[in-house]
Amino acid sequence: MGRTLKSLAVLAFLVCCTAYAQKGIGTPEGTTQNPIPIDLVEFTGVAQHVEEGPCPYVLGKSMLGMHLTLVTAEEQEIEVHLGPVWAVSIWTEGIEGQTVKLVAFRTQKLPEDHFIAKELEWDGQKAVFRDGYLKPFWANRHEREIW
Repeated sequence: MGRTLKSLAVLAFLVCCTAYAQKGIGTPEGTTQNPIPIDLVEFTGVAQHVEEGPCPYVLGKSMLGMHLTLVTAEEQEIEVHLGPVWAVSIWTEGIEGQTVKLVAFRTQKLPEDHFIAKELEWDGQKAVFRDGYLKPFWANRHEREIW
């Protein structure tokens, strides 16, 4: 009887360890929690179109994001991830066809021609999506007044 009880306890321990080890797909940490420095790049180009749709690279709770297709001065077409629709859609009206200046970055998980917007300027307007630590303004923050 004692041996059976010990075996059940060991089995329960292994099941619990395995259950906690498999916490889902992807990484729970965002870019700002990553200690690897990320280089910012600047682009100037024409905003071709803005799309609203699901993003397979999202880490947050918002499934629908705004994506801007930009053709740079070097004729390179890039896709720019702006952010969740509910947070950034106010900056996308009338931007199509405009010449824009973009400050962006990429992570290793993104395809080669995809970038994440930090700042976007066009026609005298400027939208700052992320701060100096690349934290998005829509993230749960204690210091919202800085935005």
